[in-house]
Amino acid sequence: MEPPERLAVVIDDEAIILAGMEIMLETWGFRVVAAEDASTALKALETAPSPAVIVSDYRLRNGGTGVDAVRAVREAAGTAVPAIILTGDTGAALVADAQRDGLTILHKPVLPAELRREINRLMDAA
Repeated sequence: MEPPERLAVVIDDEAIILAGMEIMLETWGFRVVAAEDASTALKALETAPSPAVIVSDYRLRNGGTGVDAVRAVREAAGTAVPAIILTGDTGAALVADAQRDGLTILHKPVLPAELRREINRLMDAA
């Protein structure tokens, strides 16, 4: 019997990063919903199972943040989906905002092995 399909939501407003993340997560066995913002992700998730993990860039062009995007996806899923925020920002406000929602922060540049380790850790703890 095959393990259940794992769905990862990736949100990033840079197309090249989004494509690279999608390919990488697919090689790790995930089905991927890749979106440039929260509303695009939510639309794609209307017909998808609840995600196993969310990976979002912090600064999104639409003025929102990755934290906002994670909140929106979690609300739509009806559960606190494990989530990682990728950022180059080290400001205290970001850390405080992310910690309020129990989000993991990884500072760029993030090595693939580091990201995979953190995704596995979060999913094991969920």
